[in-house]
Amino acid sequence: MEMSLHRALKERYATGGDGRSEVVVGRFRVDAVDDMGRLIEVQSGPLGPLAGKLRRLLPDHRMRIVKPVVLTRRVVRKSRLDGPDLSSRRSPKRGALLDVFDDLIGVVRLFPHSNLDIEVLGVTIDEVRVPRRRWPGYTIADRRLGAIHETTSLASAGDLWALLPASCDGRQPFTTRDLARQLDRPPWFVQRVAYCLRLTGAARVVGKSGNRLIYLRDA
Repeated sequence: MEMSLHRALKERYATGGDGRSEVVVGRFRVDAVDDMGRLIEVQSGPLGPLAGKLRRLLPDHRMRIVKPVVLTRRVVRKSRLDGPDLSSRRSPKRGALLDVFDDLIGVVRLFPHSNLDIEVLGVTIDEVRVPRRRWPGYTIADRRLGAIHETTSLASAGDLWALLPASCDGRQPFTTRDLARQLDRPPWFVQRVAYCLRLTGAARVVGKSGNRLIYLRDA
């Protein structure tokens, strides 16, 4: 079932004189076509499943991936999806646009591309939960868009640096250990960041320190 978050963003980007949603392009169905003729794909989860579609469509079509990143969420509990709200609370979990690196890794071999841009949206959502018998005792029945708080457009390798704090500008050589300390993130995550920077050409390897690669900004 399509989540409300996906539907709201699809409709947002299909607005305009020539905007359309759920459009068949060749053998594929795309979420929307905007008023500039650009193909729009809204992807709340990992971007990897889009890779095959991108490979086929990018040579002949301009495309935009719309990627929401949840900054904050309100958990809404219902007995059933069409029933009244039983309770709501703010989740202690917090997100950041930086989290998108966890999903970018799925299309890193296709980005950058002259026909592709990725719009990262920092959003708040309502997460609607209904009970079920199996662990964890509920299922997420819907995700509803609350508000869009910030956006970043990625069109070139250098744009990836805008997702990182200003202190991580890559102008000085760095390792993943340095990056982990600056971002306050676990090693597995910063390894994904470094991988994306290297594969896209945003950074290059300039040496080694022990068994750690040394990177330097290249875009």
